[in-house]
Amino acid sequence: MTLAGLRRLAGTGARTFFTLPTLGGLSLQKQYRDSLVFPFSREQVFQVVSDVDRYCEFVPMCVGSKVLRDSLRTDRVLSMNPETQRTEPISRRCVQAELMVGYPPFSERYTSNVELDHPWRIVATATPGGAMFKHMRTVWEFVEKRPRQGDAPVSPFVLSTSSASTLVSFSIEFEFASLVHAHTASLVFDQMAKRNLAAYLGRCQQLYGK
Repeated sequence: MTLAGLRRLAGTGARTFFTLPTLGGLSLQKQYRDSLVFPFSREQVFQVVSDVDRYCEFVPMCVGSKVLRDSLRTDRVLSMNPETQRTEPISRRCVQAELMVGYPPFSERYTSNVELDHPWRIVATATPGGAMFKHMRTVWEFVEKRPRQGDAPVSPFVLSTSSASTLVSFSIEFEFASLVHAHTASLVFDQMAKRNLAAYLGRCQQLYGK
């Protein structure tokens, strides 16, 4: 199914792509934001996004994914709940993973540090000093939307084991480490960012939609 088709099934979203000031006509920095209503519960969507080990099975351009370290902080940290807009104490899970991105004729590895604030936020930051990115930060936020009496289903075509739906907000900002990477990967990464939510929606359908 096409990205447009998945968006029609899942619900309307909002997307914005920002290209920051350029160097010699080529931008090293980019920002992208997107949102989409998934016809699945927040817990289901959170589990899919947090399954970093299996990104290589469904995430665009990800050809390798391996968790190096997985730990739960013993101290509770304050995290902003996107539903209430209040900070709340939670137990944060911290994952370090090695990811391989493939875009012909190149492939690059980088290390990602992932903070998982169950059940409403996941933040991933690339380790500084990598060959591909000088900086990259990805933020996911999940707001569960419980159906009200009389509401129509999110989509009559997508089956789900839950009557709940989830507003998924995704943002990424990154800066390439060099003009060489910016030249070879800029267009590819634009396409990857635009296809990202559809890939996770497709994964949810694969796991929970039957």
